[in-house]
Amino acid sequence: MLNVFETLVKIPGGSGFEEKVIQVITAELKRSLPDVSVDPMGNVIGKLGRGKKSVMVCVHSDEVGMLIKYIDPKGYIYFDLNGMIDERVLLSTKVDICTDKGIYTGVVGVKNRHLLTAEDLKRPITVSELWIDMGAGSAEEVKRWGIEIGDPIVFHPNFQKIGKETILTKAIDNRAGCAILIDLAEKMKSKKIDYQLFFVAATQEEVGSRGAKVAAQTLEPDMAIVIDTVPASDPITPPQQAASECGKGPVIRSMDVNALGWGTIYSKKIRQRLIQL
Repeated sequence: MLNVFETLVKIPGGSGFEEKVIQVITAELKRSLPDVSVDPMGNVIGKLGRGKKSVMVCVHSDEVGMLIKYIDPKGYIYFDLNGMIDERVLLSTKVDICTDKGIYTGVVGVKNRHLLTAEDLKRPITVSELWIDMGAGSAEEVKRWGIEIGDPIVFHPNFQKIGKETILTKAIDNRAGCAILIDLAEKMKSKKIDYQLFFVAATQEEVGSRGAKVAAQTLEPDMAIVIDTVPASDPITPPQQAASECGKGPVIRSMDVNALGWGTIYSKKIRQRLIQL
């Protein structure tokens, strides 16, 4: 499963541009499941078992990234966010621009510290102040490389093991879930079940769970189990704000709450069953 995970995190797949991730997940699920398809939204859907009741296990295949918004005359690239990203993590970060002609690596630039005023330092960083330098000398050169406005940008692959049991990489959210889904299909292929089991890798989660909504409306499962990542505690966040800890096992949520508002309130019966498992 770790090998599959490492393969998945290296693949570029920003929201709306998950094609290469979809191809790999489809191929892996077909090793275990007799019925695997991709719907018009790009959702990968594997099916197993028969019965009146149904369960959907859902992950998402996309990752946060950016989109090219403007290419200035000197070849610098300006962008908008594609998904929820903290602008502070972008500074001096290596990124990959994905085009029909290939992938080009660049670095996110910001105004030099030596040129910042005291007032500049008090203001939060905004996306409009950042650009990507790819080493091009002009907009014409950028265009010759096949780079266009609207092309997707993702973080440059950086898979690395650190410490004893920790992994550093882009796209843990949610290629970890994708690797688990593939592993689950392998474990379930020889089981006899009296219900339908749907394995779904949904698209465009980072911009509003769009693929998952389509899959749920199409499949109409009696129950859905969603596998995704959640915020973890850190040295300066109070534990009452982030109760989850890396390395302490899976998190089972009671309710979804984030900066955008309230989400699902989960069935107590299902939650207790998951805790028991």
